[in-house]
Amino acid sequence: MKKEQLNPLLHMDHFSFDYESLDKPLLNQLNFSLMDKETTLLIGSSGSGKSSLSLCLNGLYPEAVEGVSSGNIYYRGKNIQDYQKGELSQLIGIVFQDPESQFCMITVEDELAFTLENRKIAPSEMPERISEALSVVGMDGFQKRKIHELSGGQKQKIALAAVLLLEPELLILDEPTANLDPVSRIEFIQLIKHIQAKQKLAVFIIEHQLEDWLDVVDRLLVLGKQGKIIADGSVTSIFSDHHSLLKKEGVFLPRQYSNAEDSYPTYAESPPRIKQDVLITIKQMGFHRKKHTILQDINLEIHRGEFIAIVGENGAGKSTLLQLMARLLTPQKGTIIFHDKLMDQWEEKELRKRIGYVFQNPEHQFITDTVYDELTFGMKLNGWTTAESDTAATALLKQFHLEKHKYSNPFSLSGGQKRRLSVATMLDETPDILFFDEPTFGQDAKTTDELMYMIEALRKNGTAIVFVTHDMDIVDTVDRAIVLYQQHIHYNGEPESLWKQADLLEKTRLRLPYRIRVLHKEGVSLDLVH
Repeated sequence: MKKEQLNPLLHMDHFSFDYESLDKPLLNQLNFSLMDKETTLLIGSSGSGKSSLSLCLNGLYPEAVEGVSSGNIYYRGKNIQDYQKGELSQLIGIVFQDPESQFCMITVEDELAFTLENRKIAPSEMPERISEALSVVGMDGFQKRKIHELSGGQKQKIALAAVLLLEPELLILDEPTANLDPVSRIEFIQLIKHIQAKQKLAVFIIEHQLEDWLDVVDRLLVLGKQGKIIADGSVTSIFSDHHSLLKKEGVFLPRQYSNAEDSYPTYAESPPRIKQDVLITIKQMGFHRKKHTILQDINLEIHRGEFIAIVGENGAGKSTLLQLMARLLTPQKGTIIFHDKLMDQWEEKELRKRIGYVFQNPEHQFITDTVYDELTFGMKLNGWTTAESDTAATALLKQFHLEKHKYSNPFSLSGGQKRRLSVATMLDETPDILFFDEPTFGQDAKTTDELMYMIEALRKNGTAIVFVTHDMDIVDTVDRAIVLYQQHIHYNGEPESLWKQADLLEKTRLRLPYRIRVLHKEGVSLDLVH
């Protein structure tokens, strides 16, 4: 699709934005247009301002955050400040990086009805429209479900359904597939392609994991660390002509455009690990919420120094299992033993020194007003001196690239920065076991690699690492993969053996990692791979 055949839909004219002042703005003198009916993909490093940019496009920022801006944004030739309140939000629909932040109601049905009420749709028409919207995103039948009981991926789909009910002209998607299982991810991308073709709307996507989007998008924009657009063009031209620039910016390079040195680092090639002492033993565990059984007959052991990935489709109970092992939830059936002692017999303070937990939504664990205070909060509780806390916090700020945000409010950080802070708060001491719920969500290539190297160092010191993840390339690097399906563990073993079980992968909506997909294309049998 040639740009000259399209009509301008939205234009940024020397637009700058920052949360505090325009001396060194987050977004700096942006000049670009989005075209009618065009699908555009915005990429850039974590913290470069991608999400902030998306929220400026529909007029939510700077007003909603009391930020500052200069320059203008025009929608169909009209300054967005001249639109009536709420008018632009219908024309430009946005699915936030964190879908929970846009929900107002308790049940799925009420949330979607709320959207239709704002459009003054007759109540008699609502049930059919709601059912149609849910059917489009593969969630019909969930009308009566409570939103807080849904998985992260299911919430993402409900948020999309709500936005589609607005019938927008421009659809903005901020990391829309980060919480989706591998097959749902591909289905979601094809769904967006179908919706775009059928409704003829423009689509603006923000993503770190680009590979599956490349056949869908017409154009790529690259937002640099200095808040400027540093590349604008077709997929082929951007990745072929700007390879070193993108690598320097820390952007994930799609595998077909990357060199060997661009791939996941060599932590994937660690020598085989010898099983050490058992840390956690789970026997016949079951868990349910009201009438919904989430997990049953769970039997599992986790050893010191192991690296484990828990995988499965959206709603399989992965986050629930993680929270049960960390005693954030209590099972209704069975036992969990930690260090030869029943989990419920541990004193809370002692348990939290030995177990670290990084939530899927980082905001759920922030309790102070600054990044520095967040890092030192646990240290002070554990009796560290001010000097000790300051030394440790300074090192963590540097390690996680948060030095510039030392005195920022944690809630003002980008999605990727919040994730890094949530990990850093767990590392004031070296715990026995660390639980991570989607730790690479919102991270660029550079910070993902650094996180994985750090995790490998912790593992070598004896800390067990347990990931819930949808990233099958990371699963390819772990000691053990645990597959949840229909409330049970259906696989518990080495990833290499999992990749040979095509039927299991299909029914659990998982996908082979890139390395294995390439071997399949080359006709190499997995039985010959060691």
